[in-house]
Amino acid sequence: MTVGHARVAIRQMLRLSRPTLRRPLWAVLAGLGVVAAGTLALGAPWSGPVAAALVVVIGVGGLFGLLGRLWGWIAIASLFGLGLGFVPLFGVLGLELSVATAVFATIMGVDVGSAIARALARMLPYEVTPSAHAGRTLARGALSAAGVAMAITVIPGGIAAARGLVVPTCDWWFGIETFVAMPLATAALAGAAGHAMGALVGPRRYLGAALAHLPTVIVAGAALWRFHAAPPVYTYNAILGYFPGNMYDENVELGAALLWSRLEQLGWLVALLAVVATRFDVASYRARLRLPRGAARRLGALAIAVVAGGGAVGLRSCGGELGFAIDAEDMETALGGRLETEHFVIFYSPTPEIVADLSLIAEDHEFRYAQVVAQLGVAPAGKLHSFYFADRDQKARLHGSRDVEMAKPWRREIYLDHRSFPHGSLRHEIAHAVASEFGDWMWGVAARRVLGLPLLVSPGLVEGLAVAVDWPAGYDRLNPHESVRVIQAMGKVPSISSLMGLAFFSVSSEQGYTTAGSFLRFLLDRHGAAKLRAVYHNGGDFEDAYGVPRSQLEAEWRAMLETIDIPASVVKASQERFRRTSVFVRPCAHAIAKRRQHAFETFAEGDRPHAVALMREVCGDAPEEPRYQLELGDFLHSGDDAERAEAKTVWNGLANDDEHVTSSLRAQAYERLARVAGSSGELDRARALVAAGRALPLDPNERRQLDAMGFALAHRGRAGDALRRYFFPAPGDPAPSAPGGRMIEAALAAVAAEPELGFAHYLLGLQRASQSDWAGAATELERALGRELPGLPFVRNAARRLAIVAYRTGDRSKLAIATTTLSSSTMTTGDRLLAKDWQDRIAFDDRRR
Repeated sequence: MTVGHARVAIRQMLRLSRPTLRRPLWAVLAGLGVVAAGTLALGAPWSGPVAAALVVVIGVGGLFGLLGRLWGWIAIASLFGLGLGFVPLFGVLGLELSVATAVFATIMGVDVGSAIARALARMLPYEVTPSAHAGRTLARGALSAAGVAMAITVIPGGIAAARGLVVPTCDWWFGIETFVAMPLATAALAGAAGHAMGALVGPRRYLGAALAHLPTVIVAGAALWRFHAAPPVYTYNAILGYFPGNMYDENVELGAALLWSRLEQLGWLVALLAVVATRFDVASYRARLRLPRGAARRLGALAIAVVAGGGAVGLRSCGGELGFAIDAEDMETALGGRLETEHFVIFYSPTPEIVADLSLIAEDHEFRYAQVVAQLGVAPAGKLHSFYFADRDQKARLHGSRDVEMAKPWRREIYLDHRSFPHGSLRHEIAHAVASEFGDWMWGVAARRVLGLPLLVSPGLVEGLAVAVDWPAGYDRLNPHESVRVIQAMGKVPSISSLMGLAFFSVSSEQGYTTAGSFLRFLLDRHGAAKLRAVYHNGGDFEDAYGVPRSQLEAEWRAMLETIDIPASVVKASQERFRRTSVFVRPCAHAIAKRRQHAFETFAEGDRPHAVALMREVCGDAPEEPRYQLELGDFLHSGDDAERAEAKTVWNGLANDDEHVTSSLRAQAYERLARVAGSSGELDRARALVAAGRALPLDPNERRQLDAMGFALAHRGRAGDALRRYFFPAPGDPAPSAPGGRMIEAALAAVAAEPELGFAHYLLGLQRASQSDWAGAATELERALGRELPGLPFVRNAARRLAIVAYRTGDRSKLAIATTTLSSSTMTTGDRLLAKDWQDRIAFDDRRR
């Protein structure tokens, strides 16, 4: 047999047969499948995973019976490509389309490959000699099957490309790259593997089609097992190619690891084909245990199988070094440091910054663990493992998450990058790990059972519980209850029912996490930890856990929220935090994040013109996003006179746009304009710009910077010139905060000029802390609090910073000053909770001594 025979078989499969009595039945089944799929998509009351599976079986079976195998798949591919156009981010060339199409390509490719093998087996035997080259014949058939599978896979890609002429496709090259490296490569592998399995099983129509998917099941099971058994959140496998795993990192790039993983998969495929070739009978086009007499010995095929399999094994054994199969041991080795405490094994990167703070990091782990255990009422068996990375880039390379911290509860592991003490995400991630004690048996999270297996994870319960325990998370902003009131005022509150399912990912993380966290915190405070653990354990059956429907609990929660009064000015001040939408409903999210990151890296490397060009592209791709315009102005202002003038035009446009730009971003634009004016000696204009910014409704922390600039511009004392130099550098001034830099020199000069000026000590304390001079910072911040400061926001910030540096130096007296200040009646609820948090930390330390 030759390639020509495969072409004959494919042409026969593409030939529509004449109508038969059974044809109307298949047409009816196909129609029922389409109708059922539509009602399922619209949320029919009978919808569910079992119903969805039945819809797929009925619809696909009907199409195959009506059109035949190949035309059926061509029709499904066309419907698939058209249907993705209704799903945000999936309808154009990009990562999401490639992931979805790769799954389709796997199922289709295996089925098509095995069907072609069966068609060849059913053809009349050709005149062949017993010694005909089995390996070449099987390889040619596999290549033909791979080609057909790739051709069908191109259909949804072509539809997406055509749609991209109308709908924004912001990075064509990345879209094409992901489509080629993921679904097209998957289709080739699947088609060839399906063909090998078809030859192995023989011309059994239904059994052959089912058994052909055995490699798919093995690959899927291995990928799932690896996700369960190894720390990385990403996966490289023959089905998807690459999946980043983390839903919130927008900047996704393909790297060499994908190429190495594809080479490993090719090795396994060649080994499979070679093994089948050792028992392949060319005349009947199937593998046989006993070959016909006179058949040549298949030593060459056996040798190829050994070499290809050995190469695949070798690549897998080096998978950690090559980046596509990192396991816990690889990660521990890459980090290098290990510290064991009472409840943790901490693997850390021994950078100078981390080594200097290692004991502090360990104590922070233990303290947050004690808080979580006390709130949830349970402690996990054994020690938790904490992987503590040097920075976000190292975490992205080894674990797969860049801009977020994560946990794998079932492994009792958390993954963090180094942050300033105290770590802001530590308690949240520990809560995930501790909750595994009462989560499901497989994943340690909140999941509903399907046929006894915990498959329907509830993101709202998983993340909401961590937010509820890490209360109120950021002490310097509204707590989640107050934040939900802001979201309500903005008309963006998601329903609790939507947050319990995958619709959680259709809203922004700020909205979803905050709303779910507020609801579960209400349940924790009102009904206690035991019932919260129960609803987490059963995956969201609120009536079973609480004895009343979820709707009643939600009504009680909303009634509680109504008692919280949030002024309109606070709503306006908080809009920027909740303005953005989910990554899944923003066009070009990945392309924009990638290009923006490249722009900042290029700018840091000194290639300013290229960075400006990249940021112009970002702004063109997302004209509705004012933050990118703000950043473009930053790049432009470092250029020539024309570009500096353009930067000021951009910032002026943002500052004066009260219809489309939030007050937070407008204030940032005013701040930039004021700095430019002040540095140019236009102090009156700088004062006017600062005053305009201060007139906006702003969060106190955002307003503090403008208030500081306003104080410096208005001060007429001996320290006035030094204060103005601190905020408004003259051309040629040295770097701001480096030792001997402009800001530290200006702060020292201000203190020397007016030793009794609290604001001067405040600025010097901040600069001492930025240089890790904790004792010096504590001294200056204490002096600042002992003198008059320009306003309550400065008192609050000085006390917060003093608490940190005083704790670092072990100065209990200065820490007491900070907590007393934060506990006063003039402070916010968040400040008083922060003071209690420090007092609890001190009490915890004393108990451990």
